[in-house]
Amino acid sequence: MTELDAIRDTYLTLRDCFTVTSLLVSKSTKGSTFHGTILLGQPPGEAKRRLAMAKTELDDWAIVALVSMFERILFDHPKSPLRSRTARERARGVDTAIEHFEPRVSSTVFEDVTRLRQYRHWVAHGKRWVERPVSADPISSYQRLVDFLNQAGLGAK
Repeated sequence: MTELDAIRDTYLTLRDCFTVTSLLVSKSTKGSTFHGTILLGQPPGEAKRRLAMAKTELDDWAIVALVSMFERILFDHPKSPLRSRTARERARGVDTAIEHFEPRVSSTVFEDVTRLRQYRHWVAHGKRWVERPVSADPISSYQRLVDFLNQAGLGAK
């Protein structure tokens, strides 16, 4: 299992926890979900709304985690050209790091990863831009990052 696989699997586990919790809230009576407990101290409608908000945040932060790990792999993989000191100094962060691999990956994958990088920046910097830069979800993001690494020759060790 790679580091990206671990992040994807953690995301899927947490997403399933949201699903189970949402079902419990939906089936609750008077907000009581399990042995008389109340989720978040809120009535079911508000608990559902908060769960939906938390799911959106989980999706966004899973993408941040995936892109961050992707960046680490770009710099630390034994076959990465970015392991040299000179290359590292020129490629500060994922923005310029991915440019080193552009000739190795398909244009579609390169463009998709560039958009994911923009999405990661949008989330990590507090979603200050008025509109989200692209639509992204953790599972397709995971696959695009894996595709990039495989095409770049930096796939699973």
